[in-house]
Amino acid sequence: MSVMKKVFAVLMALCVFLVPLILNADAADKTKKALPLSAGMDALRGQFESGVADESNGHALDYCYYSPAGEGDKEKYPIVIYLHGIGHGTAPGSQLADSSMATWASAELQSRWKDTGGAYILLPRCPEDKLQYWSKSFVDPLRTLIDCFIEEHSENVDTTRIFVGGSSAGGEMTWDLAIAYPEYFAGIYPLAATGSRSVEDIKKAEDVSVWVLASKLDPIVNYAASTLPQWEKICEYNANPANCRLSSFTEVVNPDGSKGDSNHRLYTTIMYDFFMADGSPYKNVTTVNGNGETVKMEGTNGMISWMCDTHSSFDGAVSGGDSQMSIVEIILVPIRNIIFKIANLFQRLFGFV
Repeated sequence: MSVMKKVFAVLMALCVFLVPLILNADAADKTKKALPLSAGMDALRGQFESGVADESNGHALDYCYYSPAGEGDKEKYPIVIYLHGIGHGTAPGSQLADSSMATWASAELQSRWKDTGGAYILLPRCPEDKLQYWSKSFVDPLRTLIDCFIEEHSENVDTTRIFVGGSSAGGEMTWDLAIAYPEYFAGIYPLAATGSRSVEDIKKAEDVSVWVLASKLDPIVNYAASTLPQWEKICEYNANPANCRLSSFTEVVNPDGSKGDSNHRLYTTIMYDFFMADGSPYKNVTTVNGNGETVKMEGTNGMISWMCDTHSSFDGAVSGGDSQMSIVEIILVPIRNIIFKIANLFQRLFGFV
């Protein structure tokens, strides 16, 4: 081989090696640089933008969101949706101000998305200022909100990794969404979710991975009577029980180790990706998968790691869904709203929310 041919061969080899690195570096540079946790909660919340979805079923829901995409970015990012509990949707922006999910927009947690370096964080609001609380009547407005968000950010949304979770009534709403439109979601993470689900409901969402978080000492949701029977149905009927999880808490503590305000306030447990503030495993909790095997939270093996490895086949095409409400359910919505308003007053009085 001549000297020129050898030089050419070396140059070609360098191109094969260097070009992907350059392209990947360019993509990484375009990912938005999130603020560090040390910037403080107010600054982290300041990174969020707001929007309003199209009207559906009489509701045009507003929302707050964090976008990881930078200018000219072509990366496809997951969406993590969080639905607040009752009492946290009193005004536009309150779902962000009352939530610890702003930490998911920090540099530390965004960097845990191992293949993208970030994810959208989407916080819809139920219009509680209009005496409305999460119910099945909000299934289609929430679906419309997700559709609008995907369309607006179509260049950067990975439709195969859409996750929804929520606290208390937001956890119940999470199940309502997953049962009505299971194709949308790769995974759901209900926290201290109210309500119960039938075998038929669980089967409708059998392809959706589930991470249930519940406290054995929850004063509102009975662990033995509600959480365990539902978990047993998930273990039996979910198509991938190995990727489903149940995290069972005793006394709930805050991420800094201090005593929690309530054993119903499980949303504090995911503030730092299911770890304590110092990065150690969360206290007073055991986690098992649907096969009964213990799951250890160590290193960076938290909820984001689970989401990184969990996908659906959703391509953005919507099926007919199953969001129809019965006459009884329609009649019960205003009664439920009044009950939730009264319940929220008592919860705030006794520090349950």
